[in-house]
Amino acid sequence: MATPKTKATEKKFIFKDHGSKTAFLIGAILGAVTFIVIFGASMISPSNTNWLFAYTSDATQHHLGWVFFRNSPWTFPIGLTEGLTCDGAVSCMYSDSIPLFGLIFKILSPLLPETFQYIGLWAVICFALNGGFGAALLYRIKPDLVFTSIGSLFYSAFPPTIHRIAHHNSLGAIWLFIIAMILCLDHKKEYKHKFTPMILWSVDCMLAVLIHTYFVPMVFMVMMEYVILVVYRDKNFKKAVAVFCSSVASTLLTLFFIGAFYGNGGYIDGGFGGYSSNLNTFFNSFGLSKFLRPLNSFDGQGEGFGYLGLGMIVCVIIAFIILLGIIEKKDGSFIKTARGLLKKYKVEFWAFAVVFAVSFCWAVSNRITLNGRVLLEIPMPRLVRGCFSVFRCSGRFIWVPGVLVMTSAMALVSKLTRKTAVIAVALCFLIQGLDIRDWCRSLHNQYGHKPAYEYALKDEKWEELTKDTKEVIFLPMKDAYGLYMQMYFDFAQMAAKKHMGLSSFYLARMDLASVRDYAQEQYDQLKAGNGRKDVLYVFFDKEDAVEETENTKVYEIDGYTVAKVK
Repeated sequence: MATPKTKATEKKFIFKDHGSKTAFLIGAILGAVTFIVIFGASMISPSNTNWLFAYTSDATQHHLGWVFFRNSPWTFPIGLTEGLTCDGAVSCMYSDSIPLFGLIFKILSPLLPETFQYIGLWAVICFALNGGFGAALLYRIKPDLVFTSIGSLFYSAFPPTIHRIAHHNSLGAIWLFIIAMILCLDHKKEYKHKFTPMILWSVDCMLAVLIHTYFVPMVFMVMMEYVILVVYRDKNFKKAVAVFCSSVASTLLTLFFIGAFYGNGGYIDGGFGGYSSNLNTFFNSFGLSKFLRPLNSFDGQGEGFGYLGLGMIVCVIIAFIILLGIIEKKDGSFIKTARGLLKKYKVEFWAFAVVFAVSFCWAVSNRITLNGRVLLEIPMPRLVRGCFSVFRCSGRFIWVPGVLVMTSAMALVSKLTRKTAVIAVALCFLIQGLDIRDWCRSLHNQYGHKPAYEYALKDEKWEELTKDTKEVIFLPMKDAYGLYMQMYFDFAQMAAKKHMGLSSFYLARMDLASVRDYAQEQYDQLKAGNGRKDVLYVFFDKEDAVEETENTKVYEIDGYTVAKVK
């Protein structure tokens, strides 16, 4: 028979909820401060686009993708961008332009200045939410504001996030699967409405789609723990099915509405097994640690960067010692006590183990490596490899087990007395800060001020060449077109400003065969003297340029070789 809630217990729950909100707020503030300490405040300014072009990176692609999306008319699906490829409109998610912010600021576009960027704003918000939800997660483990506030710093200063946020910024949102971890801890929570868990999980999945699709599998990985707990601990099979089905449905609908299924581009790309995590990933700083030497790894495994930081490694060691102490204190028999604890918390153990194993194994991929050695390469059928290649950069999934390890370590440290736990986690973060201090200082020096930037295509001749021009065609199409990112970015700036289309661009998904055929057709026509007057032809390499004729003029301007039909 259930015990009725007294007023005292009701007040306790209310206080706990308020405490969690306070923990979130403090963690979010500390997260924003952490971002400013590391990167400075300059890149947050919406008018500062210099850093995006001065330090050419994936962030440049994301920003330019949004500029084209901003200039595109509203269509359905609502996320379609025109002008980036001859193959037709593509979803803004394939330029990694953070569709959530892309849509919001496209709506606000009439109120915004011509020069505007939200990449820096997104970055500081990510740090704030990472810290805020990290604090909320820890508060459910130990409801102590001092402990959770200090502990939140490990989430906001998570090394993989610091590594990503300035160049592949959409991948900084680890708060998406931290929310999923919070929902796992709240699996027994009784909500006012029985549909609340379905709504919360569905919203988290929708946000994952609208930020970066790699977070979708991460959220579903953590959801496996929730399903196991609800089915085997709470004995509520219907709830687990409802949450899973509503999450899948909301994910697919969101993908459809932003145009993920629009067009003919492929969803599969090569590289699975190469862009993976090394078994040394938690300890390999790739030279970013002040104290730990970099370990060997293979090319491409920077995608699987999962360094925990020296402070967190120390925290994990302390946590392991605490765990041994807890087991030994029970009745003196280590093995017997360990078996007893495993039996008592069997469901929780298996739920945790499944999520950790699946995410870790997916990150490591079928090509298992340790330092500079391949230990084992498991052959995969073509169909299976193709399915996994949808998320070819599998190493990114190491962030889930990394955060699980980090959270578990701090949970065990919290078992100490309040004062000792606070001192221990504070000392660990101090070591963490000292460990990555030089790296953070170099980032601050790079991004902490508005860099000087001069647009590459500055010759006055461009005005004449782009007059009445509707399209920029890059010839002939290269298989390794990603090596020409700087060229794409230079001409994309011009095309966006003058409302011209591009024959191709650096995108996550593109029908390369169709684009190659189109470029070859245009190339053949140009060489045959049948080029178009409304096109600016840009050659990837000088050797590819056509011979100058009476009707076709070839120019060498600002380091690029271009052609224009008279």
